[in-house]
Amino acid sequence: MNNKACITLILATLFSTVVLAEEMAIEVTASAPYYDENIIQANVIAECTELGNQFSESTSKYLKENGFNVELKSADEFANNGESLKLQITNAVSSGNAFIGHRKMVSITAELYQNGQLVDTFKHSRNSGGGFLGGFKGSCSVLHRCVNTLGNDVAKWLAKKKKA
Repeated sequence: MNNKACITLILATLFSTVVLAEEMAIEVTASAPYYDENIIQANVIAECTELGNQFSESTSKYLKENGFNVELKSADEFANNGESLKLQITNAVSSGNAFIGHRKMVSITAELYQNGQLVDTFKHSRNSGGGFLGGFKGSCSVLHRCVNTLGNDVAKWLAKKKKA
């Protein structure tokens, strides 16, 4: 292969990488708010203050693992061009405890926007009894397990949409 062909191949590869990275760029809600705090148990709001941050960080982590270029922003900072993902926690239930067994559940909504227009919505719920050694975990730790898994669910949904 001559030098001109090598340079052309390298430039084509770089260009396609830049285009692919631009296509996979997405803004994500920096901290997922509760859709309606009136339906969330007061103990969850008072004790598990990081749940929204944990959901957003988990979603961001798994999106990055799926090849997305993620920028965390507040929902009012979203640009009206490109893609954005608005995350919300629609419900969180914390019943039971470490002694009688955890019964925790979190429901979420992820709304995908393209240039400021809603194009798709993903709704999902996860529940947990605490997993291995659940009896040694606090309620917020078990709820965190739920939002971590939900972040992975959102990333898989979006990655599957991109491949389709």
